Amino acid sequence: MSEPNEPDQPERDEGKADKGQTRRVRKLGDRISEARHLRGLVRDPDLQAVEMERSGRRTLVGLWFFLALGLVFTTAGVQRFLAGKTTMADPLWWAAWTVEPMFAGLLIVLLNFEAVILSHGIEPDHDWWSRLKHVLLASTMAMNVIPQVMPLVSSSWGEFNPGSAAVHAIIPVIVYGIAEVIPVIQARQRAVILAAYEAADATAPPPAEPAPPAPPKPPEPVAGTAPPKPSESAAGTATREQRTAEIPKAISKGPKLPPPMAQAVQSAFARAQQEGREFTAGDVNAVIKVAPDLAEQIVASYTQPTNGHALA
Repeated sequence: MSEPNEPDQPERDEGKADKGQTRRVRKLGDRISEARHLRGLVRDPDLQAVEMERSGRRTLVGLWFFLALGLVFTTAGVQRFLAGKTTMADPLWWAAWTVEPMFAGLLIVLLNFEAVILSHGIEPDHDWWSRLKHVLLASTMAMNVIPQVMPLVSSSWGEFNPGSAAVHAIIPVIVYGIAEVIPVIQARQRAVILAAYEAADATAPPPAEPAPPAPPKPPEPVAGTAPPKPSESAAGTATREQRTAEIPKAISKGPKLPPPMAQAVQSAFARAQQEGREFTAGDVNAVIKVAPDLAEQIVASYTQPTNGHALA
């Protein structure tokens, strides 16, 4: 009986693993990967600000368009009320066209400023702020409605049109409402953007402290000139590191010691120099254990002149 073919087993396992990888599964996997990448971008405050600006711009464009249409209708009604039976030859006929745009312009200017202060959490709590807006609305509504109800006053019931009277009463209210909503949208839009940036700043890590500036390098001596001599005050304030640097690091004459022992002897000699006392064999024996005669030789190598110059 022949044994099963072992190399074919991984191929069968691989076929089983790929059996469930359908087109729908791959598509859902791609969507999940895309969602994972978008999750971090959606929380970005800059992206939130861009999306809010785009959405707010579309909304404001639509509101301004319909506000302009409403102003055209109310302006015609106000002009008819003020001009009366005058003709185009009368300046009053032309001046009547400017009254309603003036009222609407004043209302829009007030509401735009109100949007700015509302975005900073401040409300216009002055009495005349609301009174002026109500006067502008009432004036526009009255000048649009009065010509429509005049047939009722003169008992000319056949000339009265209820639909026209209702439209002339409703459209000024709609125009006023749109003018009120536009600043509110601008204020809320600004508040959302500021809140997103404040939340991002609250979770951001603190800024790293700047590194201290590097000490200035001493000027290099010019070739051919002698280095300046240190003053007495500078010589009197020499630091321990400067005095230690003057100690010879290697002895040209004397017993040869291993590097650790030589380093220990140099440190003992440096302490004796800093304390202003004589370097003795006791200092040598305090750091390394050697014979007395060898300790004397080590002391002599530090204190006796070498090549005509003293080492100490």
